[in-house]
Amino acid sequence: MPGTIQRNVVVKYFGTPDVAEGSVNEPREREEHGFHFNERWVYRHPLGDPADAAERIIYWHRYDYMGSMVRKNGAWQRDDGLRQALSRAA
Repeated sequence: MPGTIQRNVVVKYFGTPDVAEGSVNEPREREEHGFHFNERWVYRHPLGDPADAAERIIYWHRYDYMGSMVRKNGAWQRDDGLRQALSRAA
């Protein structure tokens, strides 16, 4: 369910992203991996990643969490476990 993950919780868990593209007020909206977004955060080699990902992308539309993709073994896949992992860490 989009919108239930808070930005500050993600930063507390992963730290600041290695790459942030767009912004909360970015007027241009994009689509990637089936997510509609205006901002995306890229984490390269995220420490303690709950999916044991080599890379993670988190998609935002304004302040709402839209979803996440993880790269494992070179292939990107949707990650639906981030919400649960963040709730356990809180």
